[in-house]
Amino acid sequence: MATMWPRLLPSAIRAESRRAAETKVFDALAAQLGVGWTVFYSRPWLGETASGAEIDGESDFVVAHPDHGVLFIEVKGGAISYDPALDRWTSRDRYGINHTIKNPVEQASKSKHTLLRKAQAERGWPRGIIRFRHGVIFPDVQAVPQHMGPDKPRELFATRPELDQLTDWVAQRLSGGNDDALGPHGMRVLEQLLARPIQLHSPLAYSSADDDEAIENLTPQQFHILNAFEDLRRVAISGGAGTGKTVLACEDARRLSAAGQRTLLTCGSAKLAEHIRLVLRESGVDVSTFAELARRFGAETGILTDRATPRPEQLPEIVFDSLAAKPDLAYDAVVVDEAQDFPPSTWVAIDALASRSDGATLRAYFDSNQRLYGELRSHFDAYTLLPIRLSRNLRNTQNIHDATQRFYRGPGLIADGPVGAEVQWLPCNDGQIERTALGEVRRLINVESVLPEDIALLSPEGAPLTALATPLRDQIHAGLTLSTITDFKGLERRFVIVLATRELSDIPELAYVALSRARVHLTALGPAEVLDWLRTEAQRV
Repeated sequence: MATMWPRLLPSAIRAESRRAAETKVFDALAAQLGVGWTVFYSRPWLGETASGAEIDGESDFVVAHPDHGVLFIEVKGGAISYDPALDRWTSRDRYGINHTIKNPVEQASKSKHTLLRKAQAERGWPRGIIRFRHGVIFPDVQAVPQHMGPDKPRELFATRPELDQLTDWVAQRLSGGNDDALGPHGMRVLEQLLARPIQLHSPLAYSSADDDEAIENLTPQQFHILNAFEDLRRVAISGGAGTGKTVLACEDARRLSAAGQRTLLTCGSAKLAEHIRLVLRESGVDVSTFAELARRFGAETGILTDRATPRPEQLPEIVFDSLAAKPDLAYDAVVVDEAQDFPPSTWVAIDALASRSDGATLRAYFDSNQRLYGELRSHFDAYTLLPIRLSRNLRNTQNIHDATQRFYRGPGLIADGPVGAEVQWLPCNDGQIERTALGEVRRLINVESVLPEDIALLSPEGAPLTALATPLRDQIHAGLTLSTITDFKGLERRFVIVLATRELSDIPELAYVALSRARVHLTALGPAEVLDWLRTEAQRV
């Protein structure tokens, strides 16, 4: 049996009535031609005219044999007519409808000459004059006249009676002359030309950009929440990872400041505060960690007289004493991000900060993950903060959201983002974590076209990051982020690589934070048992 390209005709092509004639010829060639023959069906080509203009075409069939040569076949179904006065070919279908068709002889001839030139340009094409012929098959016609014109001799055509002996017609068309054999090398070149497998890589950066754009379009949809409680002074807003708490906190603080209120936005993480300062630059909002605020107040009031850094447990007292000494340090509005990170003793001082005027505003944004932080609503009830719940994940793809939910227990969350790429789990030995991470960063940048500034490597401890800092110095200079998981809390990147070392094991809070930092693509790499804990054991709440 001949080698057919494609091996089988797709059912969609067989179902097309306009392809019925080609289907008959395909089946006849497949059934009748023996081993050594190769048949290429529906091969399009792009060529040039003498003036250099582009011209395209298609060969219905290319039949090739290493010893006999190459035959280009054009197939036309229906009852065929040619009007020399108009130089017009027509085909009448079974319903009696006439269709103007292209000159089949000219089509076959053009395909032959165009593909011969292309084959000759291929490396490995045999020297000499290879037998290239052309022909036309009318599978619905009984016969053609002996003399149809100097370019249309009878032997050029096969009709319905020849369809059962198509091998003889093919052999006849490829007989005669002293042309050189195509040979096995020529056959391989022809296959590469007409049936070359093509795999075009679509960099991950492209699909992730589409996902990220969808997420960016979702984010402002939360702003209507601010309108809902703009007249409420004391509010506690809760939501799981990805619900946009930091985005809302920033917009909330911006609006309060724009309304003329002296506004503070505070959080526990220095890196998060640095990010928020950039977001709120020129907004008039005072952005400080609570520790930074206490040290600044202490310095302004003279309470801190030495250069010693105060201990964390001393910070609330420093704020209290500073406000007592200088009441105008207080604010009209205080917005707290990542509020679940502040101990109860700090909250007394935070409440005192919002005392500059009657009816001062205090709004706390906190994570609703009861598995990690417990039930915090009763804590905020003590400060008469009305509860508001965020229920939609607008920051992560659905696949990333699903990964983080293994560590979440609390009010239900709905992921509105795109499905996104599957989470990538890369098992490796303890001693291969840095090398695997380095390879993944280089793959993302060099193969997947991801910008270094869109990538963050997160680790539960600093040692692996220190080991990676030198080989990744160029990427770091270009914006790549290396951070501990704790320092990256509240932040995000399009692409996140989590170094799942054994130190991460059995610390659900770190896992929850790490997995939820990626917007569109998440990779976790480390020992198989740690990855297994992240993927399966973490589901046990």
